[in-house]
Amino acid sequence: MRTALSALMIGTSLLTSAAATEPVIFHTARFPDHTVVSLSLVGNQAAASVRYDFDVFISLSQTGAAGASAYSDPGKHKASVRCNPPEAVAVRGVDYPISTSNDGGTDWKDDLWRAVCRTPVS
Repeated sequence: MRTALSALMIGTSLLTSAAATEPVIFHTARFPDHTVVSLSLVGNQAAASVRYDFDVFISLSQTGAAGASAYSDPGKHKASVRCNPPEAVAVRGVDYPISTSNDGGTDWKDDLWRAVCRTPVS
């Protein structure tokens, strides 16, 4: 339990520092027309519900073929993240289970979970 708490504290510290300075891109989708959509962490806090570890806030940005910013979502979209089993990301009250067995994100929720719950390795 102490190890999990220490890892949680380290993860919280890293995420809070990064979110305070600039958004942290955790997922990027590329489309055939060269549009790129990026999802970024723009904030976090301890979860309001005891079922989760963190409440995070996500923004969305889009760039066009020339790399120019085409759209930047002014909103902050909330998700809740549970790092310990059963691992999950909740959006609008719906729990999405996270598979931790693979390293590559198959979905933006998998990438969000990894960005929040896995301690960075340098």
